[in-house]
Amino acid sequence: MRSVEIKLVSANLLILQSKRLMLSSAQRRLESTDLESLRARVAELRIEAEHAQHRYRSAVLAFGSPDKTDYWLVVYGQLLEKGGVLSTRLRKSTSRLPLRERYEASADIEALEEIMKTWTDSMRRTMAAAVA
Repeated sequence: MRSVEIKLVSANLLILQSKRLMLSSAQRRLESTDLESLRARVAELRIEAEHAQHRYRSAVLAFGSPDKTDYWLVVYGQLLEKGGVLSTRLRKSTSRLPLRERYEASADIEALEEIMKTWTDSMRRTMAAAVA
């Protein structure tokens, strides 16, 4: 029985030593990390990912088939993106309009946002159906 107890203690000591080594390694990496270069790399990767997404969308729109789910996800995604930009621009510019026109523009913006909500819901359903 004593042999089992010694093995349990030894096993726990080995685990403790492994954890301390991993902690020490992680601390050294953390201390040696240049946060500015890491931030710059993340920013660079973000830009590269945006470009890659743009190229993917362009390829799907140019060569994709409307029979495919991916095609419609890209189409709805682009509609939502452009609708969001237009909605923001319209909201910013309505403050310069006379009161009556401001009210009409606000109603148009709300209608656009409702259409965008419908597109978003449709896109989510399409994505859920594609996954299922």
